[in-house]
Amino acid sequence: MTLRLFTSNRLEILADTLAEVLEEPLASVLDEEIIVVQSRGMERWVSMQLAKGHGICANCRFPFPNSFVHEVFQKVISDLPERSDFDPKTMTWRIMKLLPSCIRRPGFESLSAYLGDTQRNLKRFQLSERIADTFDQYLLFRPQMIFNWERGQADHWQAVLWMELVKACGKAHRAALGRHFLETLKDSSSLQKDLPERISIFGISALPRFHMEIFSGLARLTDVNLFLMN
Repeated sequence: MTLRLFTSNRLEILADTLAEVLEEPLASVLDEEIIVVQSRGMERWVSMQLAKGHGICANCRFPFPNSFVHEVFQKVISDLPERSDFDPKTMTWRIMKLLPSCIRRPGFESLSAYLGDTQRNLKRFQLSERIADTFDQYLLFRPQMIFNWERGQADHWQAVLWMELVKACGKAHRAALGRHFLETLKDSSSLQKDLPERISIFGISALPRFHMEIFSGLARLTDVNLFLMN
């Protein structure tokens, strides 16, 4: 299995190269061709380019990076729910529930001052939404910092609030699942049958290290093709 990198300064050339790669059929005609993209606009454009090159674009699926990564986690890690408790929308409501008790603690003075005495639900929801989005970015771009928090290496309000969140939801968040996923891939080659035969990542200008580690791990068991604009 391989991780192959294709680069060009023109998107049309990358699309032609993708069409050439996909000319080699998958083992089963019923298998989906997985093409990871970053927007629905890119999905439509790539599907039209493939139809132009092949005469038709059929049985192709275009997941976004985060949703695809969660899909492969579900194939490898048992009993993983369809939606994570650490999904930003779910996390928003959990943080909103935790804030009233947390802001009475030392270190939360800035949040307490921002919310004021009224504790209006709309303002608390908006703050919870911003915190949830920030935590989600930490999981993607700063996973080691999250692990340090969970080892008790920080005591500021974000770390304390995160630990309260972990007490309520467990540790099945993206960073922990990614670590578990990569360790599982190292230990077993029998997982190959559960994974897509071929994965293409197309037209994404930048991927965080988290995603690149996942795709690199997958390349041990399946073909991964990265089409990168340079």
